[in-house]
Amino acid sequence: MGEVGTRATGAAKGAGIAGLLLAIALPACAPKPPPPPPKPPSVDLDAALAALYGQSGAQGMVVTVVQGDQVTVRGFGRVSAASPAPPDGATLVRLESISKLFASDLLAHLVVAGRAKLSDALPQAPAPMRRKPKDPPAPITLVELATHTSGLPRTAPIDPTWDAAKSAAARAAWLARTSQRDPPGVGALYSNVGFDLLGDRLTALDGRPYAEALRARVTGPLAMADTTPSPSGAQCARLLEPDSSRPPKPCIDQTGFAASGGLYSTGNDVGRWLKDQLAARPDPARQVSQATYVQRGALKAAIGLDHAGPAQAIGLAWIEEAPTATHPRILEKTGGGDGFLTYVVIDPARRVGVFFAIDKVGRGVLTPLTQATNDLVGALGRAAG
Repeated sequence: MGEVGTRATGAAKGAGIAGLLLAIALPACAPKPPPPPPKPPSVDLDAALAALYGQSGAQGMVVTVVQGDQVTVRGFGRVSAASPAPPDGATLVRLESISKLFASDLLAHLVVAGRAKLSDALPQAPAPMRRKPKDPPAPITLVELATHTSGLPRTAPIDPTWDAAKSAAARAAWLARTSQRDPPGVGALYSNVGFDLLGDRLTALDGRPYAEALRARVTGPLAMADTTPSPSGAQCARLLEPDSSRPPKPCIDQTGFAASGGLYSTGNDVGRWLKDQLAARPDPARQVSQATYVQRGALKAAIGLDHAGPAQAIGLAWIEEAPTATHPRILEKTGGGDGFLTYVVIDPARRVGVFFAIDKVGRGVLTPLTQATNDLVGALGRAAG
């Protein structure tokens, strides 16, 4: 019994060792890979833009969409009440406050060229011009002008029909006698006159009139021939008719406030600019212009910055919005006046951007349209991966 038991035990051990060797020799069954994540749904761009136009209630609308290196321009409605032709990429529109982004671009190019610093201050007026020579207001820097933290009010009493030189002289005189203003850097208050003063300073730093400097450094290299504060008669003939429910706004020279809201442009031109803003190649000027410089939480107050959604931070005219359930971190800028509403929003990480201009102004129009556009940018970014 003992011998048989011993042989049986040895056989069992041998079988166990053989099984172990077999298990080692044969590879274990690999677990099944997880299923790939569902692909985000594609976006029917034409349908989405048509829905945006329907929501606007406008007579005419121009929309530009940039997805990576692809530019799409669409026109909806009609150019004017007297013309059934739809607007297109060559239709002239007023950019309104989107003009501020071009002033910021010019500032960024001058910074990169070593002609300016963001920390440069506006020159102080001579003491005899001040009401209180012994207690001058704090100096205002260029970055404070460009981020609406200058402490200046929204507007100054400057006639919009004055030319650039007369407007600049009037602004300088107004600033010299304006002692009742908030200290710079404490809060944010949306300021058009702040950007016009920025444009005046950029003119001095570049050494050329503002429109010439902008053309030489920003719009000219991008072949943006229709982006100007002083359109020709032929360009004016292509202007989208402004909101007919408002007083007529003729196509006039707007060089006196070109930096704050005086530029005209087209969907095609904005497409060239947006494509450059979203280019894959690194660009020092773009890094300066698209950076954020002021966090909302660091400000005592922020007024006039939330038309398209809550502002999280402020860049050089760009407003940064935090990610939401429907869109990622975005940079945006609104514009409105003279019978137009305009908007531009970009997702730099996914290289997606949308611009629109409509010939309708009114309460309750801008906010829902801008939020729908933000959501479209989010959807296009998700579809692009």
